[in-house]
Amino acid sequence: MEQKILEQIKKSEAPMLDILGKMVNIDSGYDALEGIDEIAHMVGDFLVPYGFDVQYIETPNAPTHVLAKRPRPGKKKVMLMGHMDTVFGKGTAAERPFKVEDGKAYGPGVMDMKAGIAISLYTVKALLENGWEDTDLTLFFCGDEEPAHPDTDAVEWFKKEGLGKDAVFNMEPGRADGSVVIGRKGVIRPVLTIKGIAAHAGNDPEKGASAILELCHKTIALHALTDLEIGTTYNVGVFNGGTLANIVPDHAQARVDIRFKTVAEAERAIKNVEAAAAKTYVPNTTTIVTENKIEFMPLETTDGVQKLYNHLAKQAEKLGLPVPGALYVGGSADSAWTAIVGAPTLCGMGPQAVGPHTNNEYLFVASMTERAQLLAMSIMHLDEMA
Repeated sequence: MEQKILEQIKKSEAPMLDILGKMVNIDSGYDALEGIDEIAHMVGDFLVPYGFDVQYIETPNAPTHVLAKRPRPGKKKVMLMGHMDTVFGKGTAAERPFKVEDGKAYGPGVMDMKAGIAISLYTVKALLENGWEDTDLTLFFCGDEEPAHPDTDAVEWFKKEGLGKDAVFNMEPGRADGSVVIGRKGVIRPVLTIKGIAAHAGNDPEKGASAILELCHKTIALHALTDLEIGTTYNVGVFNGGTLANIVPDHAQARVDIRFKTVAEAERAIKNVEAAAAKTYVPNTTTIVTENKIEFMPLETTDGVQKLYNHLAKQAEKLGLPVPGALYVGGSADSAWTAIVGAPTLCGMGPQAVGPHTNNEYLFVASMTERAQLLAMSIMHLDEMA
C-alpha cells in the first residue's frame, strides 16, 4: 500500500498544480471575502467525496474558515492546518496570474500558502484512494491568518481541534533549502496615540506641547528594551503625526512590533509598554495605549515538537530525501495555538519556496511532490514516533 500511495503522489504533480493555479487566480486578501469563501468551498468540495464531514465556519463581514473531519475512533489523530488568505489586495491575481517557468511556480499567495493546501488535499487523496484507514484526519484552514484573526474566533478553533492530536502539520511554506520550523516567536503589536497641544511654531511655541517630541522619547525608550540575548525585540515600525511644519503637533501615533520567545516574556513586554506610555517627557501631553495584547503566542520547541521533527527526519531518510533542517524563526503563525494545547506540531511543511509577501514569491515545483510524499510517510508511520 505504501508504494502505491507514494506512486500516486508522484503522478499527481499536474493536478496539484492545476488546483493550485485555480486558487492562486482567486483574490483572497482581507478585502476579498468572497474569494476566501470560494477557496473554502473548493477545499470542502474536494474532501466530501472521501467521507469528510465539512463545516464552513462563518462570521458576519469576516472571512470563512473550513473544517473537515474524518473520524476514525481509536486511530492516530492527525491535523493538517493553515490559511487560505494572502497579503495581496483585490486585482493582484489579474495582474500577476499563476504561471510555471523553469520549474518554479509564481503568483500571489502561491507559496504562502496555497501550495500547502494543494499538497494537503492530494496527500489525503492518495492515502484514502489506496485504502488507508488507520488515521483520524482533520483539516482546518482559516481565512484570516495574515491580519491575525481580528474579527473571528479562529484561535479557539485551532486550540479546540488541535487538542488531543498525535501530530499537527502546519502547511505554511518551507524554506528554500527545505527546512521546516520547530519554533517561532510570538508577537504583540501595540498602538501608542499621543495627544498634545497645538500652537503657532513661530509666534507661540511655548504655548504648545509637541506630541511628536513625546513620541520620539517613547520610541527611544521602547527600542532600548530590546534584549537580543533572550530574543525579545521592540520595533516602532510606523510613526506619524502633525499636519504642517509651522504648527506644534497636537497628535502623533506609533505602531509597535514586539517579538518574544516565551509567554513570560510576553507578559513582561505588555507591562513594559504600559510603563513607557505612563511616563511623560513633554509636559501637557497624554498617551493612550491600545491593542497591547498577545496577537500570536510563540511556538515553543516542546518535547512533542522535537519528537515529531525527529520522526519527520527518519521518514525523509527512508525516502532518500535530504533531512530537512530544523529552524527557530522570528515570524509568527497559527501553529502556536495547537502546540500550546499540547499537540506535537511542525510548521513549514509546505514546499521549498522563496519570497513570502513579495511580488516575486515562488516555489520549486518538484518540492511539492517531495513534501506530499514526506507528509504521507509521516502520517502512515506515526506509530514509530518516539
